[in-house]
Amino acid sequence: MTLLETIMQLDWTRAARMWVFVAGALAACEAAYLFHRAFIAYRKGADDAR
Repeated sequence: MTLLETIMQLDWTRAARMWVFVAGALAACEAAYLFHRAFIAYRKGADDAR
């Protein structure tokens, strides 16, 4: 493998890791938002049945 191929491989894995991190951060934000809504509904006396 040449140096150029090695650099291209490393750049691809770095980009893939970045997008996995972005997706994980988005999922964590969404989960926090949904738990926040559920907690507010619980404090207002709502139940799980809708």
